[in-house]
Amino acid sequence: MDLIRAFARDDIPGVLELFRWAFAHNGHHAPPGIPLDTYFERVFFENPWYDDELPSLVHVNDSGAIDAFVGVQPKRLRFRGRRLRVIAATKLMAAPTAAPLVASRLVRHVLAGPQDLLFTDISNDAARRIFEVLGGAATLLLYSMQWQRPVRPARHALSWLRARGVPAVVTQSLRPVAAVADTALARWGPARSRAASDGYSIEDLPLDVVAKRLPDLLPSRALQPEYDEQWLAWLLGLAQQMDPQRVLRRRLVRDAHQEPVGWFFYRVEPGGVAEVLQLVARKDARAPVFDALLLDVWSTGATMVAGRLEPSMVREMSTRHCYFRQADYWTLAHTKDSEILDAILSGNALLSRLEGEW
Repeated sequence: MDLIRAFARDDIPGVLELFRWAFAHNGHHAPPGIPLDTYFERVFFENPWYDDELPSLVHVNDSGAIDAFVGVQPKRLRFRGRRLRVIAATKLMAAPTAAPLVASRLVRHVLAGPQDLLFTDISNDAARRIFEVLGGAATLLLYSMQWQRPVRPARHALSWLRARGVPAVVTQSLRPVAAVADTALARWGPARSRAASDGYSIEDLPLDVVAKRLPDLLPSRALQPEYDEQWLAWLLGLAQQMDPQRVLRRRLVRDAHQEPVGWFFYRVEPGGVAEVLQLVARKDARAPVFDALLLDVWSTGATMVAGRLEPSMVREMSTRHCYFRQADYWTLAHTKDSEILDAILSGNALLSRLEGEW
């Protein structure tokens, strides 16, 4: 048979077997809070923006078995007001018995699709090489960077020592000292943030505000997402179910006139690291929005906050003692439109974790 075709619901059992070999046997794990078959059903068939013309793909070998897969998740972005068809490519995998270059053939098919932009943000080195060689995909160094900022530095240091083999009895004995140190440090950390943000307030973020107000907050951003409430509710529900140990928080920042000036989404486990999924701020309110994020994360008991680099806020992050590192995965983009690619490479795009792979 040896063909590449659209992924269908009936293919899920075969793809699950492939996933268990290609990912679980190589140190990767299924989403902890959701059965694998449910995950593939929801992510690839229940997306409110599912598009028959942008399907995930499977390779079927001569015996009729599925031996390779690449997932496609449709997204919506606008480039200078024009709606784009966007996909996030994910879960590229091939069985050890698959014919040579099967994964490459799948990537060629995906790149030849009708989308305006392909975006992938958790690519390993092997996937990066395939996308770059076959389709000229660009590695986005800016969006492959991560920022980090301890909010309880002393407790974070104890966690770091424990992860590197220091006996628990030692780190536990130091916890009271760490608590005192973090309390003292809070006087110039979140406490200073609070003073810098006088006149601003933080509240729960309604999804209709995200869907309606994003263009108002980022009027000069060339490339930015286009949301609706249904898709946001679907994605955030999926994110919470995939990682039930962490609380998903979404918070809106208003100025003294009660106008929205920014927001942030993040996932956090008390005593752990807060992962920022999206950080948006009006140009004149970047500092108070970032301060509000630090203050809100502090209130959850987290020790550290981290997220994908937001190029427009490097100054605010740097002056607040954030540090920057290469993320564990690569972020890639492929488009035939040079203007779109130029906007991304120059940092004139909002490409948050919400726009990535799930």
